Amino acid sequence: MSSEDIEDDLFDIDLERAIPEPPYFLQTIESPKSKLEIKLEQLEKLEEELDHNVVTWDGPDDPANPLNFTHGRRLLIVLIVSSMTFISPFASSTFAPGVRYVMTEFHNDSSILSSFIVSIYVLGFAVGPLFIAPLSEMQGRSIIYKISSFIFTLLMIGCSECRNMGSLLALQFVSGLVGSSSIALGSGSITDVSPQHERGKYVALYSLGPVLGPAIGPVIGGVLSSKSWRWSFRLVAILSGILFVVIMVYLPETYAPFVLKRKAKKLRAETNNPHLHTIWEDHSLGFATVLRRSIIRPLKLLVLSPIVSCFSLLVAFGYGQMYLMLTTFTHIFQTQYKMSTSIVGLAYLGLGLGSIGGLLILVLYSDKMLISLAAKSATKEMRPEYRLPLTIFLMPLGAIGLIIYGWGVYYKVHWMVPEIGCFIFGLYSVTLLSVTISYLVDAYPIYAASAASASSMMRSLGGGVLPLAGPSMYSALGYGWGNTLLALLTIVMFPIPVILYYKGEWLRKKFNPSLA
Repeated sequence: MSSEDIEDDLFDIDLERAIPEPPYFLQTIESPKSKLEIKLEQLEKLEEELDHNVVTWDGPDDPANPLNFTHGRRLLIVLIVSSMTFISPFASSTFAPGVRYVMTEFHNDSSILSSFIVSIYVLGFAVGPLFIAPLSEMQGRSIIYKISSFIFTLLMIGCSECRNMGSLLALQFVSGLVGSSSIALGSGSITDVSPQHERGKYVALYSLGPVLGPAIGPVIGGVLSSKSWRWSFRLVAILSGILFVVIMVYLPETYAPFVLKRKAKKLRAETNNPHLHTIWEDHSLGFATVLRRSIIRPLKLLVLSPIVSCFSLLVAFGYGQMYLMLTTFTHIFQTQYKMSTSIVGLAYLGLGLGSIGGLLILVLYSDKMLISLAAKSATKEMRPEYRLPLTIFLMPLGAIGLIIYGWGVYYKVHWMVPEIGCFIFGLYSVTLLSVTISYLVDAYPIYAASAASASSMMRSLGGGVLPLAGPSMYSALGYGWGNTLLALLTIVMFPIPVILYYKGEWLRKKFNPSLA
């Protein structure tokens, strides 16, 4: 074999597409080393084109990478974020049993306003993510958690000291806005520290908060409000203050682009090389431009991405149904079952226990289903759509639970019957919310906070608006037909997860808005 043949075998590198053809005179040199020299020159030119100033991780096992944190540390982060996500919705309903005392103290008997006191807090959840998620993608998640947790504690103290309806409504709205930080950022934090094949159980734990918090809150609030409705806010302030201390001590920064951004800044100072940067930085853009793009990003996803739009609509309706239950439980069980204020909070336990049951199902089957379906596929790829079968299987439970609950209350059968309906609905609620979050963060891992914020905006609007229509709907249709109407609307939405399971990947590729 000639030396030229050996060179052909050793240096058979297809660089023609990356590097232009060498000059003609080089191609005509016949010396044995001419082809080797040409290949080396081409390699040198290609290396020169590479940007050696990009700052990234120090290998796949870099301990600074949040994905490489120890299992215990990653679990602690998830528990802290999940606790925040529990406390914020918990605050939305803890004082629900005491609303009647608020109305009496402030001399108001409007049924719509009594629902609005709770709903306005949830509406704050819809506005907050518009600003919180973009700021986190610019300044990191940890600092947002710390500041918002501190302010939220102060606002809860302020709510407990309100002396008129106007100040209470205003502080409730701002509290919801600030308290939405965990809802806006939590799914992103979980994405930061968990690989895709383990993410389902962590998201399930996180998504339990928005369902279990509002369900447990009234149980405790019913006892506290018998003493004073103000103690409902004081309790939340105490819990939030304790969690603030935990966050300050144990919650590190986990957003990879921001961690690398800090690393690049440190290296620029140490090496006097101003050109060092990460692939997510663009120093040609000003702060205002970056902020505007970041704020628009969730809206772009909501409007231009069919998968985000469809799931946001689905989860908004489900969350609205849940908050309609939460805001009417007290009145329904006091009028239909003659429960006292001190024990009416127990009516919320069915929904809470159902949520815990849904959590167990998700922990056991969410990741396993993803891995199993990926293994059976031709590409072995863990597609986000493989999260959806759980929703498809459990979605009928939402309609069944509503019907059992509505007609059980209507006919005043034993209180355990509507509680069973609430339990079944709780299974559906937490599964729908968890699968939605898992699907969106799998589809948009870098912009998980923006994708989750787009969904949470719609979800919070549903949770804030639908309960306002509850008293009128029940007055016109009764508890039986009113909840049957909600069940029928749930059935109408059955095709959404089915269509996305089969066509979700095509829709993601077909409608892929620019998010940078």
